[in-house]
Amino acid sequence: MQNEHKKVIFVNKKEITVREDKLDGAQILTLARLEPEKYDLFLIRGQHSDKIEPNQVVEIKDGMRFNAILKSVPYG
Repeated sequence: MQNEHKKVIFVNKKEITVREDKLDGAQILTLARLEPEKYDLFLIRGQHSDKIEPNQVVEIKDGMRFNAILKSVPYG
């Protein structure tokens, strides 16, 4: 029964299995083994992406895709 609650998300194409329904940006980066203070996180929505702040809570849905970009790299 617990398998029904697992969701798969992707950070920089890396597959991550989570059980939580909500995670903040820092938690998502940490699950991807990235340091939240060094990376900006973006939620990919089709051709657009929205920046997710470290303390911003995201409702996790199966198949969500994120990009993590080094803060020193210009994005946009």
